[in-house]
Amino acid sequence: MTADTHPAEGRNILFLDGDCLFCRRSARLLHRWNRRNNLFFATLQGETAAMLPADRVSLTDARGRPAGAAVLMEHTGCPDQRCWCGADAVLRAFYLTGGIRTALWLLHYTPRFLKSGMYHLIARNRHHIARTRGICPLPEQDFKDQFMP
Repeated sequence: MTADTHPAEGRNILFLDGDCLFCRRSARLLHRWNRRNNLFFATLQGETAAMLPADRVSLTDARGRPAGAAVLMEHTGCPDQRCWCGADAVLRAFYLTGGIRTALWLLHYTPRFLKSGMYHLIARNRHHIARTRGICPLPEQDFKDQFMP
C-alpha cells in the first residue's frame, strides 16, 4: 500500500449501524463464518463510511440518524467496485464468507418486494430484537482486526 492509497482499497466492507446491538451481533456471526478472511466491517457512523457514494446510498433518515441500512462495498476503490444495499448487501456478505452459506446468494434472485420486505421488517425491529437477546460480549481480537474505523 502506497502513501496515496486508502486503507480500504480493494477490500469488501460491510457497513452496519454501530449503535445497533443486533447489527453488531450479526457482524460477529459473519466474522465467524468468514472462511476466506475477505470481509471487513465498519460502522455507518465511522470514518470509513465517508467514502460511500452519497448519490447511491442515503446513510441518514429525515432526522439525521443512521438509516439502518446495511451497505456492502465490494472491491472498494477498484475499477470493478460494486455497492450492495439492504437485503442484497446481507446476501452478498453471506456469499463472500465462503462455505455452504454461499448458497444463500441464490435468494438474491427472489422478487425484490419479498426480500426487501423481509429485510425492512427486520431492520425496523432490530433494536427490539436485540433487547430480547441479552448482552453482546466484547469482540475477540481477530474480530477487532477485521473492523475498520
